Amino acid sequence: MSTALFPGFSEESDKTEMQSTLARPDAAVFVLARDEGGLGGFVEVGARSIVDGCETSPVGYIEAWYIDPDLRRQGYGKALLDAAESWSASRGYREMGSDALLENDVSHAAHRAAGYEEVDRVIGYRKAIREPVIPANVRQAVPFLGVDDIARSLEFYVDRLGFRKTREWVDDGQLKWCWLEIGGAALMLQEISKEAGRRSIPDTTKGVGVAINFICADATAVYRELESRGADAHKPFVGNGMWVTSVVDPDGYKLYFESPTDEPEERELSE
Repeated sequence: MSTALFPGFSEESDKTEMQSTLARPDAAVFVLARDEGGLGGFVEVGARSIVDGCETSPVGYIEAWYIDPDLRRQGYGKALLDAAESWSASRGYREMGSDALLENDVSHAAHRAAGYEEVDRVIGYRKAIREPVIPANVRQAVPFLGVDDIARSLEFYVDRLGFRKTREWVDDGQLKWCWLEIGGAALMLQEISKEAGRRSIPDTTKGVGVAINFICADATAVYRELESRGADAHKPFVGNGMWVTSVVDPDGYKLYFESPTDEPEERELSE
């Protein structure tokens, strides 16, 4: 019967809850015995120190109240409440409290028929609290390109590709390093020192095995802009589900500008 009253609980948890109630000195359980044997209903009553709408403390409280469907509307539910109220009165309590879910109209009607008056309506709220979000320490991967002539490279990236120089390091009036940005991407340029004892020019060709990919909203539009700026951009084609256009900078670094597409693989842009 307890499981029927509280569908969300298991039979084992209901048994544990009932045993806990029976062990309380300020609680009791009254049952309805069927003539043919077995039980047809029950009521759990206990004491609460604070109950909304009540003026005294403590008061008797209906913790659970159930009648089998075939025995309802025959006065048995009222008889169980009478037993709970008599128990409360014997302990000196002057008021009874109870509750029902907002949508349980049958219970509301049964309470009113037994002389209970509605004193309050409450809607419970719940919100899951997620673990605190810790800001990522690593924010961005920025290619660092060693170049032979930083002035020449700067002219290529700014004038030909449309980058903006936002940071720089100048030593003795000479630009040694700079940070360039375009949209949400960035890269760094630093002139390779030719002084003895300092960083030397690599023996291998710069850019070998290196590909810098810029993911764009529309790589074909980037291609047209690069062409308008005089950059020697590769004609766009579709590879791996992306429109791809590319340029090579003065030091041999390969720069790819790509954007997702549903066009078939290996298709070339038609002017």
